[in-house]
Amino acid sequence: MKHLKIKINSLEFNWEIILKDIDLTLNKTDKISIVWSNWAWKTTLMKILTWEIKNYDWHIDNVWNLTLWYLHQINSDNEYKLVREELKEWLKDIIEMEKKLTIVEYNMNNNQNDINIIEEYTSLLEQFNNIWWHDYNNKIHNVANWIWILNLLDKKLCEVSWWQRTKIALAKVLLEAPDILFLDEPTNFIDMGSVEWLESFLQNKWKWWYVIISHDREFLDRTCNKTYEIQPKRLLTFYNTNYSGYLIERDRTEKKKIDDYKREQEYIEKQEKLINRFRAGSRAWWAKSREKSLDKMDKLEAPYIPKKPKFFFDFSGDLPEKVLYFKEVFIWRTEPLFYINELYLYKKQRIWIVWENWVWKSTFLKTILKEIDILDWIYSKWKWVKIWYYSQMHEELDKSKTVRENFEKQWLNYPDQHLIWLLNHYLFEKTDLDKRVSELSWWQTSKLLFAILWQKECNLLILDEPTNHLDYDTREELETSLKNFQWSLLFISHDRYFVNKLATNIWFIDNSELSVSYWNYEDYKFKLEHNIWMDVNIFDEEAELNMVLEEKLWERQFKKLKDKFARWKDKRRQKHRK
Repeated sequence: MKHLKIKINSLEFNWEIILKDIDLTLNKTDKISIVWSNWAWKTTLMKILTWEIKNYDWHIDNVWNLTLWYLHQINSDNEYKLVREELKEWLKDIIEMEKKLTIVEYNMNNNQNDINIIEEYTSLLEQFNNIWWHDYNNKIHNVANWIWILNLLDKKLCEVSWWQRTKIALAKVLLEAPDILFLDEPTNFIDMGSVEWLESFLQNKWKWWYVIISHDREFLDRTCNKTYEIQPKRLLTFYNTNYSGYLIERDRTEKKKIDDYKREQEYIEKQEKLINRFRAGSRAWWAKSREKSLDKMDKLEAPYIPKKPKFFFDFSGDLPEKVLYFKEVFIWRTEPLFYINELYLYKKQRIWIVWENWVWKSTFLKTILKEIDILDWIYSKWKWVKIWYYSQMHEELDKSKTVRENFEKQWLNYPDQHLIWLLNHYLFEKTDLDKRVSELSWWQTSKLLFAILWQKECNLLILDEPTNHLDYDTREELETSLKNFQWSLLFISHDRYFVNKLATNIWFIDNSELSVSYWNYEDYKFKLEHNIWMDVNIFDEEAELNMVLEEKLWERQFKKLKDKFARWKDKRRQKHRK
């Protein structure tokens, strides 16, 4: 079986060992995820695997001459370049060969008896045909059509969105046709529909190997069957399962390590007490012998337990049952965008807002924040509502200022000791206080914004892609804190795992009108696929199954749905009994 063996003995950065003792084998059928905390140099490893970094102690065994490719986001110095030209640049070696072939062909026509020119032309033509790129324009057209970007070919790069750029980057990869594909955070900055498209593409269309680094847990579950974990101060750990299976196995393994270490420490402590008790006296020889045995003992290393951040959401006062109210409202910019017939936001609801990237999400959020006026009729907000807004691009922060100065900008003039205590909850160090925000990583910037927002009382949270750039443990902590938040939450996210954990209701755009669905993303998708009226709350424990469903589903499907509802109710009863 074709394979690629990668051995990294050590990689140092500023005299600090970053990666060490990594032994990785990629096989032909592998669909691998690499998971780790944000500070564990994940992008560095990707660049090592694709040979962008070469200055380290390493060895790569590639006896099969496999080609590797690293999926980059499309960032060009010339944003006015056409997408078609961007794709052609990926084939510049082939284009150069075609130009050279044209020149040699011209020379051959003018020197028909020159055997050297004829041989050169024959050799070039054979190379050109061997790589079957004699019609690359047709190939570009076919690939663009296959991944639904045909309409983008004659657009400028500045005219396409972030999620469309991900598809353009994939088109480049398909044109190159590597054996192994490396993807680093491919779902960042793309909407839910595009995430599901990429997921389906990897499951059904991509026939080769791939390695993925992503914090989208649902995405990893659906696309990968093997997991490698890297943690600071640890070796690479392999789990022959997807992300959910990895969590279960890791917890079991970690618990065993901690238990073994505790038992060994208890044993050592007992032995040391005995040694000290009999050190002087008739049994001193025994104590000395036991001390030597203890010194020679192969002791376990203390298990590494990574620190986890803590999120806090303060709230004040009380809220009525109805927090926001819309009645016959048009949301607009320069013209009406979509219509809201009648809509309430109730106390303790956690609303997931479904958007495609182009469907005016920022306009709607700014309307709720009263930064944009409504076009018509009624929008009311209880006068004591205090709103937190977390923006995806962290616009609330001044990136040219330091961490301390950003607190001061928000009128939070705390002494350093208090700032250090506060930031420690988000895993910042004392030295980070005087760093400019522009020097921080994306995940640190996200946590800084949460730290600042924590200091502001609120009873309505509005979060725009809050899990972007956060690692797995940080997302888990954020989810737990938000579930414990006592008031109302509006959020936009393409992290389905996050949505399924939090959402109680869904607001979505359908035929230019905002509508409501109950429960979480899985319920929403089921209704969408089976053409069920969205306002039917299938899995509300206090609701009876609406008999209208029987008319809309085949009898077998209806029975399956009814059985699922019954099982869900049984689980709830058992949980309450416990």
